[in-house]
Amino acid sequence: MLRTKIAFLCGLLAAMVPSAALSQESSKTATPGTANLQVTRCALKVNGMICGGCAGMVEKRLLKLEGVRAAKVEFKTGEAQVEFDPKKTTPEKIVAAFNQANSGFRVEKTKSGAE
Repeated sequence: MLRTKIAFLCGLLAAMVPSAALSQESSKTATPGTANLQVTRCALKVNGMICGGCAGMVEKRLLKLEGVRAAKVEFKTGEAQVEFDPKKTTPEKIVAAFNQANSGFRVEKTKSGAE
């Protein structure tokens, strides 16, 4: 019985993930009667991390910033990929707000900047 419930939940989650990704993608294009969601990405260089836990802390701090929709920080590469709403913020504002908090970590825009 427990295996059946777990299998059902896993199937349900698997079915929901692609549809959630599809709905986010479709929301980026203009559809009559719906808001047009704009998301832009930028790459940031993160200094001061010494472990994977640091990457988690940086990620959480980035997600608290206004306009930031998603953040993925990689400790090994020292990079953060940030998705943000360009109507609410810019990469420069993200860097300034993050560094102003003085958390022991510093971020800067990579040379590629916004994608």
